Amino acid sequence: MTAAKRRDRGDGTLFYDQARDRWVAALDLGQDPETGRRRRVKVSAPTKTEARERLAGLRDEYRRTGTVGRQDVTVEAIVRDLLASPPASWRSPNTLDANTDHGDRIIAKIGRVRLARLTVGQVETMLRKMAADGYARRTIAGTRSILAQAIRRAERNGIVGRNVALIAELPAAPRRDAKAMTPDQVAALLRLDLSPWWRALISAAVMTGLRPGELLGLRWDDVDLKARVVRVRQTLRQSRGQGRDGLVGAGLKTQRSRRTLRMPAPVAAALTVLRREQAADRLRLGQYYADSGLVFADSAGLPRWPQAVRREFRQVCKRAGIGEDWTLHELRHTFVSQLSDAGVDIDDIADLVGHTTSRTTADVYRHQLADKLGTAATVFDGLYGTSS
Repeated sequence: MTAAKRRDRGDGTLFYDQARDRWVAALDLGQDPETGRRRRVKVSAPTKTEARERLAGLRDEYRRTGTVGRQDVTVEAIVRDLLASPPASWRSPNTLDANTDHGDRIIAKIGRVRLARLTVGQVETMLRKMAADGYARRTIAGTRSILAQAIRRAERNGIVGRNVALIAELPAAPRRDAKAMTPDQVAALLRLDLSPWWRALISAAVMTGLRPGELLGLRWDDVDLKARVVRVRQTLRQSRGQGRDGLVGAGLKTQRSRRTLRMPAPVAAALTVLRREQAADRLRLGQYYADSGLVFADSAGLPRWPQAVRREFRQVCKRAGIGEDWTLHELRHTFVSQLSDAGVDIDDIADLVGHTTSRTTADVYRHQLADKLGTAATVFDGLYGTSS
């Protein structure tokens, strides 16, 4: 009788685990040179076919790389590792902020997925969803780049054998330029039967030009309703500490972002109503009210998630009959557009929006700034006129 052939290392085995009611694939990697212990990698699946496919994947990775990555590491873990110890090239605070935003989006979408099971299809689905949500192509490309960098570091550390982010294709979404609302569209929004929270937020965004993060991070301590003054001192950002993530106040992008603005009367009036509503919420909830001190807190006093606010804003725009293809940041574009149309100098606009130079304002809001190319012709027409 011929003895059964011994399986070679890397061939793997497949068996049914009755206690777990699952098929298990196991791959023998030999002895660990450091510990001398036998190394085996196991994965399971509900069907034999799926388990066999996963075993084939492990076997292929072993033969290509000489090892098999850890099976318990999540996408969130490797992205957090990259953000906690960023490359030296991330010197600029703006670069760090932008890449942190990319990382937060990845964690929110696919953070719980185990890295060993992350597929090209899952990455492309995330990118397509971003395109559907109105993100610019540049932002989508940046998000894929951060995921690729995180996986590349995991490759270097022997955690995974293939970088699926490098293979994933960007969605063929048209480039979306930010736009500004017309005065009639803003009026349509404000004619709605809005909650005090939404009326105050929209009014403040359109009439003060604060960034969405600056609005959601605005504290009552920085608002003087009597003097009609608002001091911009922080922005709201997702924390990245251990345990459950939360929202915290964080420093602004640049020193010029710290600014003090006069509030138009409609903004002061809307904030006054909102403050009375918050006082009623505090009285109703008593000790259960979490007083964050934020102007745009939720009904329990907690910070509001920016993602949820963006989604709700699209629905508010839809109710107003102006379409739902709007982002909250475009209310800032609207602020710039209305000032420019009224003849306000670009240097003054730059100060109001917290830009370091007016050139930044011109670059970012080139579509919203009124055309000044005809200014010289208009001046000389007035001085000398024309004869027919």
